[in-house]
Amino acid sequence: MDLTVFNSFLKTAQFVGTCIANPLNIFLIYLILTKSSKKIGNYKYLMIYVSIYEILFSCSAIVTEPLLHSFTTRVIVIVDVHNSIFSREICSILDCLMCAMYGVSMNVFALHFLYRYATLFPKSKKLFDGARIIFWLTVPQIYGVVWLVTYYAVFRESPEYTEFIRKTLMENLDINVDDVVYVGPYYYMEDKNGIHDMDWTAFWAMAIVWLLIMSSAVTVFICGYGCYKKITKGLEVSSNSKQTKSIQKQLFYALVVQSAIPFLLMYIPSTVVLFCTLIQLDVGSASLFISYSIAIYPVVDPLPTLFIVQNYRNAVKKMITRTWNIVTRKKDMNSSAQIPSSNKTTA
Repeated sequence: MDLTVFNSFLKTAQFVGTCIANPLNIFLIYLILTKSSKKIGNYKYLMIYVSIYEILFSCSAIVTEPLLHSFTTRVIVIVDVHNSIFSREICSILDCLMCAMYGVSMNVFALHFLYRYATLFPKSKKLFDGARIIFWLTVPQIYGVVWLVTYYAVFRESPEYTEFIRKTLMENLDINVDDVVYVGPYYYMEDKNGIHDMDWTAFWAMAIVWLLIMSSAVTVFICGYGCYKKITKGLEVSSNSKQTKSIQKQLFYALVVQSAIPFLLMYIPSTVVLFCTLIQLDVGSASLFISYSIAIYPVVDPLPTLFIVQNYRNAVKKMITRTWNIVTRKKDMNSSAQIPSSNKTTA
């Protein structure tokens, strides 16, 4: 299998994905600001936060064009330096930043689930009222800084590993290792002399990474299950209006689907790849799937909110209907304008 073909398709997918994702997320922000029910409160700021994050994520992806490749003990994220306008050091920082944004996206959705769960209880809802929402919006940024510092300090390229992967990158991906930078987590250092004992600095750095991942995942599952139980049972006997209950359900189901997308596209595959490096199992080119999922994720993730939340869905329908009417009206006008001219020609 010629992986250079996949690499070429990947660059196209990243460019097309950004061209679609950014207008789509900007449109969603417009709908959130203009079509949202007043009953959703500060939650609209969280939804805007996600859309802005996905715009930045897709822009980072198009700038770095990350390519993942897995080896026996390490999975690396490769960024091209040769064709970049940035220096090698800046590209290395951007590579680490892309990895940090990849990891933080799970924490962003964990914050959503925490908010949805807290708002089901009057006392805990106050934690997100008013300007307090600003504090919660900084939590993913703190996670991101920890991701960035950990990757930059521990998991950047080394001369020994560079020489070890030189031949493989050239043969499989037609990449000269001197033209790229890479960053990637590992547990054991590997070079031309073989696999060495556990690298304890890398081990504890990976422990930090897993702590960040698991804290977000546990929050999603606990709050998600709590929301499901409360919405399906508690709201049936609550004093809230039917409209409020309907909005609660719509937002929750949109959040579930929206969160399932990165879980299926990115987190489950990346978790499998990271675990394979721990047990020294080389998945090789199979890890390329994650590169494609990074390009696709910002495109498909806004869709559940657009089509599940009734206010936004109705706005989309009206816009499509209005556009269709304008197009058909122009066609009718052109047709009617051509009839007299054809009659004159006949005469």
